[in-house]
Amino acid sequence: MFLSSLKRILLQLAFVFFFLSSAHTAYSVPLILEDKSFYTLSGYWEILTDPTRDLSVQQAVGRSDWSGPFNEKILNLGITKSAIWIRFFFSNKTDTSRKFYVSFEYPAVNSVSFYSKSSHGGFQKEQTGSSVPASANVIPYRHYLFPLVIEAGETIEVYMRMQSYSGMTIPIRILSDQSLFQKTIRDYALYGALFGFLALVLVYFIAAGSFMHKKASLWLAAYSALFGIHIAARAGFIRLFTPDGLLGINDLFHLLAIGGLYFTGAKFFRLFLSLKTISRPLDLIMAGFQYLSILFVTLTLFPNPFLTVISFILFVINPFFSICLAFYFWRRGVSNAGYFAIGWILAHLVSVYDFFRINGIISYPAYNEWLIPSSLLIALIFLSVALIRQNAIDHLMAETDPLTLLANRRKFDEALHEEWNRCLREQSPLSLIMVDVDHFKNYNDSFGHKAGDQYLCYLADVLKRYTQRSGELAVRYGGEEFVLLLPKTDAANAFNLAEAIRNYLGNSAEDTTNHTPGKNITISLGVATTIPKKEEKPEILILETDIALYEAKRAGRNRTIASSAFKT
Repeated sequence: MFLSSLKRILLQLAFVFFFLSSAHTAYSVPLILEDKSFYTLSGYWEILTDPTRDLSVQQAVGRSDWSGPFNEKILNLGITKSAIWIRFFFSNKTDTSRKFYVSFEYPAVNSVSFYSKSSHGGFQKEQTGSSVPASANVIPYRHYLFPLVIEAGETIEVYMRMQSYSGMTIPIRILSDQSLFQKTIRDYALYGALFGFLALVLVYFIAAGSFMHKKASLWLAAYSALFGIHIAARAGFIRLFTPDGLLGINDLFHLLAIGGLYFTGAKFFRLFLSLKTISRPLDLIMAGFQYLSILFVTLTLFPNPFLTVISFILFVINPFFSICLAFYFWRRGVSNAGYFAIGWILAHLVSVYDFFRINGIISYPAYNEWLIPSSLLIALIFLSVALIRQNAIDHLMAETDPLTLLANRRKFDEALHEEWNRCLREQSPLSLIMVDVDHFKNYNDSFGHKAGDQYLCYLADVLKRYTQRSGELAVRYGGEEFVLLLPKTDAANAFNLAEAIRNYLGNSAEDTTNHTPGKNITISLGVATTIPKKEEKPEILILETDIALYEAKRAGRNRTIASSAFKT
């Protein structure tokens, strides 16, 4: 009797369990479609994990180990080799048919299969993915769009199977025609602006690298281009424009872009901050990170237990180390390191975050798609400013004497030819004054080179004060020799200017009450003036000025001699 009663109770419990399980399998809570423009699946979707990756949709429907429903808007499961099934239900309670699009918004997933089953028939299958050709009914779009028409009063089951070789992130939204149109306009406008700005930046980087022989500019151009490719792949544009026959290499192409991104980034970092000059050990560490990116790509092609460790070093330790290094050099006052550090930290902190997101440690927020594009934009702005400023400083220093900060001989040659041609067109006079410090070697021997440098800087400041008009230029020509370029200055005014400079310096040298350097130092000056002619070259003016200076020194120094070779 006891066994009979126990058997009856067990049968009843089994029936109840079977009923509940069947009810759960048949219908979860359906998403009621009303007049909203879009929906999320929060609270409506369930998950089934398939480690064998062999389940058919019919087998998945019959399984009793579905989990959920989940309240998250976006599911982030991390890296998994299993196939993931999700299911949800739509119910149209309106009096008219409704058309929606199921938008799977993570283009990096390798394959997505979409099964829809109405109350009137079996499952209809569509498929697509980063390495799978899209079925005919899948809408060509940067995300995976599956159209769905639901008749009035109808309830539809939807099952989706996903498989990914990287992170398994499942962002799904249900969009109406209106919301899809608005989203398309917004997304393409923002990405178009981003890629347009990237193209302009690349043109500058390549031009600066080619014409100014700046390797750092070329490496930043390569880094920016690969960053752009990475974003285009993540946003779905690469797959959208890839022929079906080449979809199989999409993942490899994206992998090479990521490896190249870290390779070129480390190389640019080393060049921009001149690590090899500042610290050989730090440069070797960054070089190690640079070539580790090649090892990462190789290990990804042939999976092994070391891949996780290598990935962590490359994508977490490397960015943190380089960020700390950038801010360290900023604090030390390295030129433009501040702009560089800000640009560098934004891009690489997002990279670290993305590593943890891909591995399922951090959730996937709704704005995640825009983190990397935004970081690229901000990073490019700051890195561009840093590089432009650095190139400007390098260009300025290439034309500037480092001691006196006057123009150097290279700048003088350019300015002389420019002013010669201008005066030739206008038929106006062009004058040169050449200045030489008398017995400067004896002064250095007596008071030391530091005192000599102080006097040269003092002399440079004086010469700069006497050349303030447009086109005038004070130049350190070499050693203790200086030149003043004076366009539109006739011979008389040039001679008077030279004498004014000589007298000013002479009075300063004799004044024992002031603290100017170079006591008892005198200068000799040569002056030449001409109105340029087509058959002459500007070098003739230099030659005549030099001859006049030689005459001044031969005549006893501390005087000004004007050349009589030209008639003005």
